[in-house]
Amino acid sequence: MQEAAKRNVPVMIHAHGDEGARAAVLAGAKSIEHGTFLSDETLQLMKERETFLVPTFITLEDLTQPGGDYVGPVLELRGKFMMPQAEKVFKKAHALGVKIATGADNGYTANTISRISLECAHFVRMGMSPYEAVQAATVRSAELLGLSSSTGQIEKGFDADFILVPGNPLEEIRFLQDVLLVVSNGRIALKRIPFGKK
Repeated sequence: MQEAAKRNVPVMIHAHGDEGARAAVLAGAKSIEHGTFLSDETLQLMKERETFLVPTFITLEDLTQPGGDYVGPVLELRGKFMMPQAEKVFKKAHALGVKIATGADNGYTANTISRISLECAHFVRMGMSPYEAVQAATVRSAELLGLSSSTGQIEKGFDADFILVPGNPLEEIRFLQDVLLVVSNGRIALKRIPFGKK
């Protein structure tokens, strides 16, 4: 933590348990990834210190599904046990006003079933508004990474990174799951619709 602080590098701690997460928050961690078993006291400390929670809920769900990045009967049982607990922690964190950003814990291999769009859908199901969920994937994530002055929103002078979806995700968050166009650094990276045709 001290070495990272010398270069102003945010440190993200992967911790399911409360003891390790609390120690990380006290040491100055920028975020806790997972946080499945966080106590009310640790969540309050995170609120006070502006430590982010990155629930990776979609990754826990991955444990319970066939295929994906994590496969095995022990992992499946573990995921089924952890998901309800993670949901309780998420709801408490959201109610407290802990900063929450999206994220997943996998390598996005050919087997990956985790998607940020699915994480956003879980956030809405667990009590966030669609607007808050979109912010968790954009503005909040950029803030977490220390990049909020250059990315995370569509603004003049910001990186031209955005997607086009078939409907308004603020009305139906599931629209994020059907990306029609991806623009990265001002260049079209994916185009699934014909423009300019009548």
